[in-house]
Amino acid sequence: MRIAIRAETSRDFRPLIGDVSVGLSTGTSGQRGLFLATPRERRLWAAIMLGRYWPELWRRQRIAFFMRADNALYRGLSNPLVRFAFFDLLAPLDAQMPRLAELAPSVLIAPARVLAMLAERQAAGRIRLAPRRVISVAETLSPEDAALIEAAFGLRVDQVYQATEGVLAMTCHAGSLHLNERWLRIDREVIDPATGAFCPIIHDFTRESLPILNYRLNDVLIPDPRPCPCGCASQRLARIEGREDDMLWWAAAAGPRMVPSEAIRTAIACLPQSLRDYRIIQRGRVLHLWLDGAAPGAEAALRASLAALAGQMGAVLPELAFHAGLPPETDAKRRRIRVEPAALPPAAHP
Repeated sequence: MRIAIRAETSRDFRPLIGDVSVGLSTGTSGQRGLFLATPRERRLWAAIMLGRYWPELWRRQRIAFFMRADNALYRGLSNPLVRFAFFDLLAPLDAQMPRLAELAPSVLIAPARVLAMLAERQAAGRIRLAPRRVISVAETLSPEDAALIEAAFGLRVDQVYQATEGVLAMTCHAGSLHLNERWLRIDREVIDPATGAFCPIIHDFTRESLPILNYRLNDVLIPDPRPCPCGCASQRLARIEGREDDMLWWAAAAGPRMVPSEAIRTAIACLPQSLRDYRIIQRGRVLHLWLDGAAPGAEAALRASLAALAGQMGAVLPELAFHAGLPPETDAKRRRIRVEPAALPPAAHP
């Protein structure tokens, strides 16, 4: 932990413990996770990633990787056929654009919010990138961000769902997200029988540096029961719903009902005019809503849509409180829909 924290402070991520790489997660679950990997584990991870996402085997690749921290695990992607470049999320984004342009990446990997920011610059003509793969990591990829990124780069966005506990899911060639059951045993604790939503319980028998056995995550995953056109037998996911402690639960006669974030996003997508951004935060019995750039009538339309949603679910709509702008955020990962302690005031940016 001391080596990992020192690397975070100095931004020098080369030090190892012997030949074991050390890193920290972003800690959005409330506890920073320590990530270790031996040389064998780093080679295996690189083989899985390159085997799945290498655009064209006969061409050299240039990978631009935007993350909060570098790690020997990621540098393991480098080989005579791959040029790997780390871009620090803690550095100003615009200051890194000349180096990104010089790299001209064939593979662009970044959290969803960073990909969206790059897509905005691409659409405005401020950068001109032509990647052959765009991969979203570290954050839940929302439909809004996916549409923006795909329109800007003309590519489907792939996803890698990776946590401190390893690579948990990846998109297949057909674009579906599958659990990584080729390498992990993943059991389920179902928390909402109506949707099949479950928290995964991880067993990884390939790890030697950091055993992961019978480890329950608080991520909520929604299964897709349909077979995938790719033929993969691993569980297909409809989506990653978010963290368990960020699920919206509304009161109902038969007990609390989980409100899928997809239903909230659909209601927002149907508003009279597209928003610049939004946040939905439940604090106790009050649902706070920020609609940045909303058109007149958007609040009334969303109120009606949410009331209809509550009616369909047989639930009671919480008290709604609308605010201007967007709330301040201290989380390293953007979470548009979340739950916070009721005592926090609904402050907003001016």
